Amino acid sequence: MSNNILMLVLVVSMIFAGCSPKEKNEDTITERVVTSDFVLEVTTPTVLSTGETLKVKGTLKYTGIKPVEVSHGEPIIRFSFSGSDEERNYKDVGYVTEFKSGQVVEVEDEFMVTKKGKQNLIVDMTADISMTMNPIEILVK
Repeated sequence: MSNNILMLVLVVSMIFAGCSPKEKNEDTITERVVTSDFVLEVTTPTVLSTGETLKVKGTLKYTGIKPVEVSHGEPIIRFSFSGSDEERNYKDVGYVTEFKSGQVVEVEDEFMVTKKGKQNLIVDMTADISMTMNPIEILVK
């Protein structure tokens, strides 16, 4: 009898736990592009509403063994978002970073979301590293 009551309590508590309302949609995605010596990762929400801020984070990790110099613009990872009217003025040339094994560069950016529907986050690199990432689709409600 006590085992039946214990099972009933467990089942009821699991039902209530599954029915709790979410405060915010936490849908995020991390896209990754890998080359022989670098890994580019971008993490972004995939569902937003107009008026919210899209916060995106990119990391570039050097996985090679020997140090290597990379010429690039600033920032090395750039973002553009079709769901915003904001534009960025980037510095295209003039920077050199010496990457050592395991070194990570992190770039964060934000965009005010102003357009509804399916939008694209474009990730670009202005460096002498050849890495291409497909646009990331973001649904704006």
